[in-house]
Amino acid sequence: MRILVFLTIALLVLGGASVYMAERSLALCPALAGHPALVRGVALGMLVVMFAGPVQHGVPGLGRWVDPLYGLGYTWFGFLSTFVVYLAAADLAQALLRLAGIRAGTWAFALAAGGALVSVLLGLVTALRPVPTRRVRVPIPDLPPGLEGFRILQISDLHLGPLVRRSQVDHIVAAGNALKPDLIAITGDLVDGGADGTRAKAERLGALQATHGVCFVTGNHEYYAGVARWLRLFQELGWRVLDNKHVLLEHRGARLAVAGMPDPTAGSVHGPDLARALAGIPADAFRLLLFHPPTGAEAAERAGVGLQLSGHTHAGQYFPWSLVVPALYAHPKGLGRSGRMWIYTSVGTGFWGPPNRFLVPPELTLIELYLGFAERLQ
Repeated sequence: MRILVFLTIALLVLGGASVYMAERSLALCPALAGHPALVRGVALGMLVVMFAGPVQHGVPGLGRWVDPLYGLGYTWFGFLSTFVVYLAAADLAQALLRLAGIRAGTWAFALAAGGALVSVLLGLVTALRPVPTRRVRVPIPDLPPGLEGFRILQISDLHLGPLVRRSQVDHIVAAGNALKPDLIAITGDLVDGGADGTRAKAERLGALQATHGVCFVTGNHEYYAGVARWLRLFQELGWRVLDNKHVLLEHRGARLAVAGMPDPTAGSVHGPDLARALAGIPADAFRLLLFHPPTGAEAAERAGVGLQLSGHTHAGQYFPWSLVVPALYAHPKGLGRSGRMWIYTSVGTGFWGPPNRFLVPPELTLIELYLGFAERLQ
């Protein structure tokens, strides 16, 4: 039922955007005005493609037939979601100019279409290039001395699927291992479906190495992709799956409790339970919380958590949607504070849907703990 509601809403939104794009393009561009059937047909055809690929994605044996359709549909979605915003701005500008007696409809359309095309192409290059590493130092006033310089590699929102190349996964493994982290924290949305090849890509991540191994929490997309079988795989890889539980690590005489909660998509029965995740942690242990969405920071701070690692937002993933996310989340990206607790929200190691990272590059995040105060933050 939930999927049906989602598809209905998506159809209404994307259908409305397609109609607006087609009708305003016909109104603003004389070259297109003479071919209304063609313009509307292309808009309708691409709307069908946007839904056909994802809906059939994951059907056994269809991978090599559906994957190109999947890629085309999401690439068009990236263009549509950019062009509609640019077109609306251009439409408004030309309407205001027309009040002053200046006709600029053709120029407005050309600027919107050209800007959207450049944005999508640059975003594609950014999304497909090797993921850069972002280094973040987090000052902790009461950090146990043994945890000075403790290095955490965060991987979040990789969204393994047909559009993520195996070479990209291999780069993430090689780059991550080269950083020699003490702990690897994967904060959800690692996989994005169960189509042919996705499992093989996930298995390659089994080569990730850290002093204290890999800790994993689910994101919402694990539940869309059949969470049980993915959790079995991650456990086979030797990862610690933190499902409202914690693991206590000993590091150079200090104790670090790594707690994790499942994504709220798990539901009210098996959903996030902070008290259960933290139960039994010794008072002298530093508390690190892994939770996919950057929410619940106030409760975590009250419970004595020193650092929360999250993802989910993608920081909007690409302009202009990167302007919207800060209005939706208190901690949309990067390092922030909630009272005495730090929270870091990754912009994501991969991308969801459109292979587009225009002005919002992905990241591997190396987080280093050190004894210090906020004013010393670099």
